[in-house]
Amino acid sequence: MTRQGHQFTADEEKILQASADYWRAIANEEPVKALARIEEAARQLIAVTSALQAAYIAIFALSDLRKQLSGMQGFPPGWLLLCILFLPPLFWFISLYQATRVFIPKVYDKVNLDEVSVGAWVNIRAAYDQTGQEKLHVLQSSQRWLVMSFAVVLVALLLLFFLPATVTEPTKIIIVTPTPVR
Repeated sequence: MTRQGHQFTADEEKILQASADYWRAIANEEPVKALARIEEAARQLIAVTSALQAAYIAIFALSDLRKQLSGMQGFPPGWLLLCILFLPPLFWFISLYQATRVFIPKVYDKVNLDEVSVGAWVNIRAAYDQTGQEKLHVLQSSQRWLVMSFAVVLVALLLLFFLPATVTEPTKIIIVTPTPVR
């Protein structure tokens, strides 16, 4: 090989060949590693979404927010606020569904792993690339639903911040004083 009219030495040829072999190996392993990275990201999205659902539902169940919103009059009506508060778990369920779709296997008819022809690796590589693109698309969809849920939670928190405080009657306490018996 030459470099601008200059011959490579034997050591330079070895370095160049080793570098080319290294990058060729990386290019061959990339589709498989890309699928593993996408599936790991999906696992993390599933964990985050599940934790958010559990925390949100626990907070909603332990508070008296339902009573406060259902008795609310005026603008916005209480039922509308309740619907807004139920949107984040709905978005999280959709995000969870999309993230779990990353793990659903798909059979490709055009790929035959037993084929030994010269161009068989091209079909296999194309199948890996197509699978990676499909899984990435589903993962990105899951991530978009998660981000939209954060926007809805922010809106819900802003609406809750400006809610009028509910007026509750003080708790009546009956004090019984024992009288001494003589």
